[in-house]
Amino acid sequence: MDNLAVARHPSPVGAWTATAAIILYILLITGVRLGLSPFLEIDEAQFVGAVDLKLIYGNSHPPLYNWLVRGALELTGEHWTLAVTLVRGSLLIATYLLTFDAARRIAGPTAGILAVALMAFMPQVSWMSAHTLAHSILVMAAAAGLVNGVARLATGPRWSAFLVLGLSAGVGALAKPNIWILVFTLILAMLTDRFWWRRLATAWAFLVPVIVGVMAGPAMWAMAHALRSSTERIEKLYRDGPFSAIDLPGVGVDGVVSLVVALLASVGVVLALVALFGRARPVLSEEGDAVRRLLWRTLALSLGLSAVAVLAADMSSVHERYLTPILMPLPVVASLHLLAWRPWRIIGVAAAVFLAVPIGIAAMTAFDDHRFARPYDALAAQILAETPPGRITVSASRQSLEANMMIAFRRAGREAWVTEDRHAPMTDVAIAMQPGTGKAVPPPEGHCTGKELTVSAPMHNVMGRPMPVRATIATRCKR
Repeated sequence: MDNLAVARHPSPVGAWTATAAIILYILLITGVRLGLSPFLEIDEAQFVGAVDLKLIYGNSHPPLYNWLVRGALELTGEHWTLAVTLVRGSLLIATYLLTFDAARRIAGPTAGILAVALMAFMPQVSWMSAHTLAHSILVMAAAAGLVNGVARLATGPRWSAFLVLGLSAGVGALAKPNIWILVFTLILAMLTDRFWWRRLATAWAFLVPVIVGVMAGPAMWAMAHALRSSTERIEKLYRDGPFSAIDLPGVGVDGVVSLVVALLASVGVVLALVALFGRARPVLSEEGDAVRRLLWRTLALSLGLSAVAVLAADMSSVHERYLTPILMPLPVVASLHLLAWRPWRIIGVAAAVFLAVPIGIAAMTAFDDHRFARPYDALAAQILAETPPGRITVSASRQSLEANMMIAFRRAGREAWVTEDRHAPMTDVAIAMQPGTGKAVPPPEGHCTGKELTVSAPMHNVMGRPMPVRATIATRCKR
């Protein structure tokens, strides 16, 4: 296949068809998600009570995802499940379209479709992002934007490339701090290649730091301050992992092994396809080959520097989602190598994998102890039967239980807010909960216990296992 000729004469029909297919697929995922449950997954629940437009949120999270959820809530009339699902769906569409467009600019629509198809074999992208992840989806979209900006910078015009690079870096800075691994290694890889030196030699390059500074400067300052005063985010990297038995004092040997395992779990299939069937030197234009070189160097630098940091800092645990942004160049560069080897066979298998995702989510809901199947409405009805009238403050030992019970109380017609909501009005009633049948939960400060009870209801799925919740109903103490 003459990749260069295809790239120079792209088919608008193919591009529009691929775009429509991506949008329809995400609409399918969205429809299945909304049809399964009106309640929230664990990562979705963290936004309840945390959409008050701050510069930094719990666990030192940058603010953009929370802001997007706040905007979606305003648009949907505070329909929590619809709001978080719309944000996720929009970001997934952006991620897939940016990846498709990057490969399309280099080697034509088939390469773009193949790049999207390869993302089916990246579980954090195709599976976890479809139903549970939040901030990781935003940083993934930002990383896809950086790759798209690179493709634009190679093929022109340069002003739009620097605009996309600046916006993507700014969004990434407002999403998760691990975007900087990709940004710094991308810059370093550019500085080692004469082709990219020539592309950077323009006044338009100053757009990138200006956009990032304007978009994310205050939030980056707030996050730096939060990280100095809190170690919660950093501590996650030092928790004992499955390879702690081989750890050595002072060096993160177990962390490096964890990183390698996370890498293989994330993109092992894609790397195997490239190693077994990829063309060692695909036929590309000068611009396309420069992109190929740059993306491989960026991947090597990102993973190499990450391994050195883990080893030197004696870290122990690296999860797959930590690597997602630095691996986003892979589907594009892999598509260039695999384009000459039966691309439509890979695309066909990938389509089956993508279609298996909504089926898998539905099956998980039907046969597992999943939040989408939990009987929050039934539990709320039992608790409210014992609750005096008035506005309700909800607290729980688990954030997902607290958020979903607040939604269930509202669905039952009661005014309810979570305790973390800084803009909640004064309430007369407080309900404190924890899963299980253990000891009574103490009421919030300033409230006196009125009734303690254990409620239970069967899961809304094939298994029908009971879900017990211990609740303490309290009213504000009289002075």
